[in-house]
Amino acid sequence: MKITTFIAGAMIASGFATSLYAATAYQNQVGFLTNGQKQMAVVDVEGKDILFKDESGTVALTVTAPKAETWIPAGDTAASLVDFSELKTAGTYQAYVGDEKIGHPIHIADDALEGAAKASLKFFYYQRASMELTEEFAGQWAREAGHPDTAVAYHKSTGHDRMVEPKIASPKGWYDAGDYGKYIVNSGITTYTLLQLYQHNKEYFKKTSLNIPESKNEIPDLLDEIKWNLDWMLTMQDSDGGVFHKLTTLKFVGTVTPLKASSTQRYVIGKAEEATLNFAAVMALASEIYQPYDPEFSQKCIDAAQRAYMWADDHSGEVYEQPSDVSTGSYTGSRPATTRFWAQTEIYRVSKDPKFEALLKKTTIRTANVRIPSWQDSYMLGVYNIATNPDIFDANQVDSAKTLVINSANKFIATLENNGYGVALDKGDFYWGSNGVASNKAVILLHAYILTKEEKYLNAANSIVDYILGRNPIDKSYLTGYGVNPTMNPHHRPSQSDSIEAPVPGMVAGGANASATDCAKAYNNPDAVARSYYDNSCSYATNEVAINWNAPFAYAINSIQAIAATSTSYDITEKPVVNYELTPIVAKRALRVAPADNKRLIVRGNKVQLEFTKNGVKSYLNVNGKQIH
Repeated sequence: MKITTFIAGAMIASGFATSLYAATAYQNQVGFLTNGQKQMAVVDVEGKDILFKDESGTVALTVTAPKAETWIPAGDTAASLVDFSELKTAGTYQAYVGDEKIGHPIHIADDALEGAAKASLKFFYYQRASMELTEEFAGQWAREAGHPDTAVAYHKSTGHDRMVEPKIASPKGWYDAGDYGKYIVNSGITTYTLLQLYQHNKEYFKKTSLNIPESKNEIPDLLDEIKWNLDWMLTMQDSDGGVFHKLTTLKFVGTVTPLKASSTQRYVIGKAEEATLNFAAVMALASEIYQPYDPEFSQKCIDAAQRAYMWADDHSGEVYEQPSDVSTGSYTGSRPATTRFWAQTEIYRVSKDPKFEALLKKTTIRTANVRIPSWQDSYMLGVYNIATNPDIFDANQVDSAKTLVINSANKFIATLENNGYGVALDKGDFYWGSNGVASNKAVILLHAYILTKEEKYLNAANSIVDYILGRNPIDKSYLTGYGVNPTMNPHHRPSQSDSIEAPVPGMVAGGANASATDCAKAYNNPDAVARSYYDNSCSYATNEVAINWNAPFAYAINSIQAIAATSTSYDITEKPVVNYELTPIVAKRALRVAPADNKRLIVRGNKVQLEFTKNGVKSYLNVNGKQIH
């Protein structure tokens, strides 16, 4: 099999599905920043000299390997964590023990992470629905347009009468994962993470090209890419302000191209509190980010956020339940209270509305909890917001939020003690999407760095990026297209169904999962959970890709590269560029229920609902969510 891989953007031909050299050393296979931390985990070298030779064969640095330590997720094989950070001259090097090469070529440069970092963002372009990917921007992964989503049916779970309102237009957006669904709760945390990436590194991204169709306009490419998904999310808001939970087929389609998959009818499904609050939080941040570039769109976002929060306020406790005739991803089991808190922080930050200030003062931030952000639990997103805006939020809450972030980061740092791989991951982190867990830990560490400017947090985040790029016990770069031994067979329908051997680049595989129940079950290793991985497209449990795993990795690797490139990090005293005056509550009610030609109370789906007709189109609104018994 011909495999095309990359090291820091340089193409290397390789005919191997395993490491090129003796796998006694595990390292980032992409590259190291000139002035950054540089480490590798090496087995069976305790007390020996590690020689780092340049391309001419001259020894540039000698490091004596420290005591070998075990790392519980890797099993009982001890490794010495060799630090070669003193090697600060750009170039390509090779590590040796005596005359024996160990590990892979070591690439050092000021922009060593840039290629992989951009690829992790370009992935979202490859996930676009409703557009053709041309060779100019997609290269060999060009494909025909899939899923125009201009005639999406209302599922009965939305409360809409499909005889009266048979279709809705809901184009654009990103495919969620290896399948072709579009899900608000997962899309929301993904979009928010990328918006924060821009917010924290604005100057860097003003100059960063992703080679996408919008690259020639005046808006930063990252924001253009995010807007493709925001445009879709806005179509998912119903006329009453509530937000549909997802847009999918009733069942997963097979392993076919986006174009072939487009023939199956798609539906908007469900409308409940989780998706609506998630949407409100994302739109509030978007209203600030886009204001300098598109004030009209900015206003549209804050209006949508208000209407969504009002709907959720009136429908508290109405959570999404998977309909019996639907078997696509359910995204059930989230914690609406954490999403409500997150939405409150974002809406207050861009408005200073006293109503939201009062709501937030009722919330106690408990500093003992380490909570990895996820679509299920968005509590930490609200904490980030408060911690990094000390001039906006209540001083006591700011102190608590900062303490929570730093305490969480310190707990990760503590796990590096006697850790032969130098990676802040515990045995309990290796479940479905473990690389997403790892990346979100890096995001927490980077927030701690933003708050304190202490290098230990930046270095620990860098080590997690190193882990995903190859410093792991299976010598695997989990980023497709990058590294000597990258993931080659992801569970990703576009890659599986095309005629190209190499998968779409820039995708983060889900990673080791010691509880896999699919074809990777044979690789489950409870004694070495970090080895529980199977690079096969049959394994959705270890090898699927997903936008919510790519986003935190993209935040981490791009932030680290941006900090190195600009010699700065986010200033927490930076003020929002907007201060929206929210619509008074009476006017808000009018926003939520548009003027109608005809209104009446009816019973639908065992609930009292208000039916209102405008221009001959009927819409429905629950009346206080009361059930009829």
